[in-house]
Amino acid sequence: MAVPSEEVAEVFSSLGDLEKEFADVELAALRRKEFNLRPLYKKRKTLLDRIPEFWPTVFGSGPEEIQQFFSPDDLALGAFLKSFSVERYQIESAEKGEPRSLRFTFEFAPNDFLQDTKLVKDFEYQPREDGPGSLISKPVPIKWKSKTKDLTKGLLDAAVELYNAENALQLRNGDKVVDIVERESLWQHEKLREKLIKQDEDEDNQPSFFNWFGFRGAINPAPPKKAPENGADGEDEDDYEEEVEEMLEVEIFPAGEEVAITLAEELWTDAMDYFMSAQEEDEDGFEGFDGEDDDDENGDVPELVPAEEEDVDRPRKRQRKG
Repeated sequence: MAVPSEEVAEVFSSLGDLEKEFADVELAALRRKEFNLRPLYKKRKTLLDRIPEFWPTVFGSGPEEIQQFFSPDDLALGAFLKSFSVERYQIESAEKGEPRSLRFTFEFAPNDFLQDTKLVKDFEYQPREDGPGSLISKPVPIKWKSKTKDLTKGLLDAAVELYNAENALQLRNGDKVVDIVERESLWQHEKLREKLIKQDEDEDNQPSFFNWFGFRGAINPAPPKKAPENGADGEDEDDYEEEVEEMLEVEIFPAGEEVAITLAEELWTDAMDYFMSAQEEDEDGFEGFDGEDDDDENGDVPELVPAEEEDVDRPRKRQRKG
């Protein structure tokens, strides 16, 4: 006997509500876990920063999803990385705060590239009612010692200029968001677009990882005063909704969210694993982040796990919730 369609629809509606409850429980568990781990990560960072060449080695042997974005010039600056950390900065307590928002802090030793040796970039988790949320961020300027030392070849500066121009436009118009037409009419938008085209046409150009500091993520252009009626100009209401949130046309690092998640959930959490793996590969000619063979000082690393416990399985990597 066929089940009435109304009853099936009611069941699916109830299942949808139940999925939201599952997600709420998982989010609460993630918040408690990350809040309790915070002091442990702080202690671990203090210890890891004392290991010579630790973070250059970790980045040099880390996930391919990150390594693929480093150009040869990036590696030269990466060799000066002395500290790295990830913080779930919007967690206020075990019961309050957004655990999916991320803060990344890079600290470098004095070098020939950077004036400011500390770089901090925040990714704020933006929830959505109709599906998974996403990470949004503000472009972070980098003060290079000279134009010739700018690994982004001016892209990051142009991205910051556009962001600042949009903020000025918002203040002038009193709007919360910038209309896409107004954004594209800004000379800063055209300047950034031309730079992107020029670099794309250069076959020898390899984009820099440091473009990541200019990532913005999903943007919310201001909707027109009235949504297009169904069928008007070949558009319908579904097309209109899809345009409300989209990636910026002149995004200088489209994979920014994926890299942020990999940094937080793999490289940061499993940093010691990547470092130890690099030591094991040292005999096979492993080259560190600076492109040079690790010296003897870094090669003799003591075992962290007693021999009788080596067969114990390590916890699997945590998956991103939401």
